[in-house]
Formats: sequence, C-alpha cells, structure tokens
Amino acid sequence: MGPSAVATDLTAQLRAQLQAYLTHSAAISQTLRDANALQAELEAQTAGGKDVRGELERVYDRIDELTEAEFRQLDVAMDLLDAIDAAQVPPPPADVAAVKKTQHKKRTKADASSRAASPASSAAASPLLPSHAGSPPLHPPPLPRQGAAPGPHTSKPPPLLPASATNPTPIAPAPPSSSKKASSSGAPTTLKARKEALVAQLPLRPGRPIAVKEAKKPPGPGQGGAGAVGGAAGAGGAVGPAGALDNYILGRVVMCLQGDKNRYTVEDVDYDPANPTPEGGKWNTTLKSIIPLPEKGDPRTYPDYDFSPGTYVLACYPETTSFYRAVIASGPHALSTGAGKKKEVQRIYRLTFDDDEGAIRDVPVELVCDPTPL
Repeated sequence: MGPSAVATDLTAQLRAQLQAYLTHSAAISQTLRDANALQAELEAQTAGGKDVRGELERVYDRIDELTEAEFRQLDVAMDLLDAIDAAQVPPPPADVAAVKKTQHKKRTKADASSRAASPASSAAASPLLPSHAGSPPLHPPPLPRQGAAPGPHTSKPPPLLPASATNPTPIAPAPPSSSKKASSSGAPTTLKARKEALVAQLPLRPGRPIAVKEAKKPPGPGQGGAGAVGGAAGAGGAVGPAGALDNYILGRVVMCLQGDKNRYTVEDVDYDPANPTPEGGKWNTTLKSIIPLPEKGDPRTYPDYDFSPGTYVLACYPETTSFYRAVIASGPHALSTGAGKKKEVQRIYRLTFDDDEGAIRDVPVELVCDPTPL
C-alpha cells in the first residue's frame, strides 16, 4: 500500500474517531445537565422522598467515565494524525541516512570499530551510578544489523519491537496492553495498578526525572523529514507507522502546563548548547510520552515491586542518556561507593542489554523501569 493509500485509510479512521468523540461530548453535556437538575432539586429539597444524593453521585461517576472515554478518543485521534503525517513523509536518501547514522554518538552505545583511533567517549555519564572496580568494560562491540550472520545473540528471545533495516535498535516501550499479566517478579498484575500508583503522584513536580520520548524536529533542507529532536538521530531514527520506533532519553520535568496533569514542558538533561536545536532542549509533551522514574529521597516514587531475573525492562545504558531494552540478570543489589563521609549505598540491577554480546552492566534502580507506558 502506497503512502497516499495509507494516508487515505488513516484519514477515514480519524474521521470516524472524531465522530465518536463528538458522540461522547454530547453524552457528557446531557449528563452534566442531569447533574445540574439533580443538584438544584437537592438544594431546594423537592426530591419527594427520592434518594437524590445517591442518584447525583451515580451521575457524577458516569461523568467521570465519559470524560475518561473522551480523553481516550482524543489520544487515538492524535495518534492517527501522527501516523498520517508519517505516511506522507518520503524516506530519506541513502546518503543522508548514512550521514545521520554516524552523528551524535553520545546517545548510542559505543562503536567498537572506532574506539582504537579515537579518544575516550565524551558521553555524559548517566547520573546516580559512579564507576567502580568491579564494573565490566563500558564499551560494547559493534551492534549487529538486522539480517547479519547469526552470532551469540541468536539464542535470545525475539525482540518486542521490529528492528530498522539499517540501524541498531534502541528500545522503545511496547504499546500498552490492558491484559498484561504479572511476572514472577511480583510486579502489578494489570496496568490499572500501575496507573493508580502514578495518578497518586500527579501532577509530576518540576525536576522529576523521566524517560521521555524525543520530540520530532521539523525537516531541514534535503532531509526528507527524517530524524528526531534533541539534536540526536539516535540509533533507530523514525520509520513508518507500521514499524515505528521511538527513542527514549533521560529527561526531567520543567513544569506542568496550565494545571493539566497530563501535559508538561520537559527538557533533555544532556542538552548541549554548543550543538543547538530549534526547541532549545525543551519541548511540550503529554504523559503518554513520559515514563516517570523514581526520585532519590522520595520513597513514594519507587515501585512497590522488584524486577525478577529474566524480566524485560527499559534501562539507561551506562555512560549515555539513552534508554534501551535489557533483561534483568540479578538484583537489586546494594553497592557501596565512595569512602569516609562520602560513602553511600547504591541499589543497582545487573542486566544485559540487547545487542551487547551478553555483557553484564550495573544500572541504578532509579534508571530501570517497566517498558510499558501508561
């Protein structure tokens, strides 16, 4: 199916979605009128013996349900608009893609083919985890491409998301699923439990660390609309809606927008003013593109469960600010760092990242999260 056919099909879906939204809006308006009538009846004490208060509570509950459904309809409509935009963007020329693949190495795993001839990586180290004598090397071998000859990774479980044809694959969270079951780690049995825990923390306060989906930057001359914001093309880049991959980076909340607990201004913690981008390292986004991370010193922000060995997670790769898919090897462990008054205990998971030759990496629990967004 060509781009124009895809766009036409998605436009039809969007039209149906907006029609459903209008239907929900009408239902909400009618329910609000009913609530106002019951409120007036209650205040005037003209209920005639009916349980007006109970009826009013049921109406308000119905309003809550309809409002949630309205938000879901809007989310789907926005997703369809994004997909329409993506379907109309032509693929970048091969030479442009090759140039982009080599840019901004600070966000990707180190390339072993260039280590010997270049100085040490200039990547900003992930916060929270100091280096220590027992750490394995921080530079993995080159990442294999899709279709390469079988290597030591062939016995791994299949990836959750499709790989790009020419690029290594950074982790992107799997799409939400209401039927997600608990793993042996003791994680919540449904997304509802995680959502309830998150709702109790909303709105996210300024400074809260997050894994955030990179914003999309407008196409430059000759770029054909490819690339991602933050000045980083990343390891995966943007692909079509059928196999979309998103780059998640380490960020922080700047502010909540207009008191809306679902909308925020966020910033890239590793923004480089020497390599400016149009948005200046800050952009507006929604909770749908954010995975809140635990905040040191605030126990309420930590999950009430641990990930067990074998569990797939999203984790910040050491010495970068990019998140990739990984598998828990063990943990959490208590790791002592520093000496004297500076000595502290850091809780870490030991895990293996995809396409990392089975190397064991230590990552703080604050930089490991469930790969399923809410």
